Amino acid sequence: MAKIRGTSSAPMILGIIGGLMGIPASFCAGACVAGIGGAAGAADASEMGTFYLGMCLAGSLMGLVFGFLSKRSPKLSGIMLILAAMMTGFTLIAGNMIALICGILFLIAGAISLAQKTEVVVE
Repeated sequence: MAKIRGTSSAPMILGIIGGLMGIPASFCAGACVAGIGGAAGAADASEMGTFYLGMCLAGSLMGLVFGFLSKRSPKLSGIMLILAAMMTGFTLIAGNMIALICGILFLIAGAISLAQKTEVVVE
């Protein structure tokens, strides 16, 4: 049975770096949103912080996992890395600049993963 594999290691490296940087960025996003919301007197500041924490953490873990899988299934990982870029980029509303770096890394990794040459491996 023939399998299609990616030839580039760049999506894997960028996905792993972005995922590892995104985990602390997610805690920063949650804390910043909860702190800003609490200072502004919002009643649901804790819920907003939890939402931003979950969104960025899910995007970071998704980028990390599909960064590892970018050689095995390049098209799926490219789409999921772009989705992870949107999820971590969503926390830019809170002023989370670490998430900006993660989003850019995920976006570049997703584009490379979709555009890279593939090889057919016969097992």
